[in-house]
Amino acid sequence: MISIHRTPLRRLAPYVLVGCAGLYLLYVATQFEFHRRAGTLGPDFWPKLILALLLIVCTCEILRIIFAKNPDSEIGSVLEDITRGADVDSGAESAEPPSSHPWRLLAGMAATLAYVALVGSTGFVLTTAAYLAAFLLIGGYRKTKVIVMMSIGGPLLLMFVFMKLVYISLPLGSGPFAQFSILLMGIMGIR
Repeated sequence: MISIHRTPLRRLAPYVLVGCAGLYLLYVATQFEFHRRAGTLGPDFWPKLILALLLIVCTCEILRIIFAKNPDSEIGSVLEDITRGADVDSGAESAEPPSSHPWRLLAGMAATLAYVALVGSTGFVLTTAAYLAAFLLIGGYRKTKVIVMMSIGGPLLLMFVFMKLVYISLPLGSGPFAQFSILLMGIMGIR
């Protein structure tokens, strides 16, 4: 038997509120007026998809909280953690202060500035690959295979999603960098 009265409403509240906001925004997204073109996604597709996914997650979490045998068990729930964090006194000091690495901050800022300066001439894929690898190294990550896979796979996946699915053009670069980008687009079926 389900004992909803034992389920703390406080745990349900964030999901209900976010779900209601998602429903309202989904309604707003259905009211977009635009000229539909055959064979292309309209500007309403991605907001509707994201909001539908948000509603699914909220519904699943509400059902999990209501029907769980042990609803007080610690399962990672982002909204619950945020609301729980609001109750905790932020003035309490932890046992160890967090370590500070100002050089990593400066190196990350320099990498970001270099990315912005170079992406137009070297193209999205190559610049993003170098940026991801640099950021992982600056952050202290040292598994070479993972860095190589992330820095190659990440930009290719982003290029495919943005250019093939969402129809957003990305910087191709100039000269040989543009030729390389066009070659990759051809291999990935991007026109």
